[in-house]
Amino acid sequence: MVVLTRECSAIIQRKVISDKKEDPGSFTLPCMLGPLSFKNSLCDLGSSVSLMPLSVAKRLGYHKYQACGISLVLADRSIRLPTGMLEDLPLRIGNVEIPTDFIVLEMDEEPTDPLILGRPFLATARAMIDVCEGTIELNLGKDLR
Repeated sequence: MVVLTRECSAIIQRKVISDKKEDPGSFTLPCMLGPLSFKNSLCDLGSSVSLMPLSVAKRLGYHKYQACGISLVLADRSIRLPTGMLEDLPLRIGNVEIPTDFIVLEMDEEPTDPLILGRPFLATARAMIDVCEGTIELNLGKDLR
């Protein structure tokens, strides 16, 4: 005798959810780093690091970076070596500053929304993403929701 999980049983019995949803799109947050404002920073659960273009790092006044012995595998499967890392930058969302580590990457062209916020940031910010509703909520105490 083999015992099947509830999910397997539902598949075999063809129990399906009738309310199919559309793609909610990307989850983004407005934030600030120093004097720079970013309206739509991408929250990416697929990224194990937060990324910043070298051009943004230079505009913030950074010219020296910590070495990081990593190589990045991008979505197109290409491999890039980062310029370095910036640790504990105070990323401001609303009235709250969240210490964030960024991998700095040289890019041919700076994207319109240049920051990518990866899983470590999302964990630190206690992000709750509701894909069905298309919302993201940060649980940083009473100051920000």
